[in-house]
Amino acid sequence: MNEASIIKEIAQYIKGNILAAEVEIGDDTLLQNVGVDSFSTVEIILYLERQYEVVIPDEKLVPENFKTLQSLAAIVLELSPKAK
Repeated sequence: MNEASIIKEIAQYIKGNILAAEVEIGDDTLLQNVGVDSFSTVEIILYLERQYEVVIPDEKLVPENFKTLQSLAAIVLELSPKAK
C-alpha cells in the first residue's frame, strides 16, 4: 500500500461520509477549511483505525496529523502493518 492509494481511499471516505457533495478536496487541502470539524475528525480517526488496523496513540492525536489528506496518509503509513 502506498501513499497515493491511501490518500485516494481516505478522500473517498471523507467525500462520501463527511463533506457536502459539491466540495472538492486535494491532497494538500486544509480539511478544516472545507468543513471538517472536531466531530468529523473523530469519525476520520475511527475510520483510519478500522480500515488500516492501527491504533493512533495519544501523542499522535495532534492537529498537524489531521490537517490534510497527505498528513492522514502519513500517519497511516507510520502506524499500519498493512502499509508496510
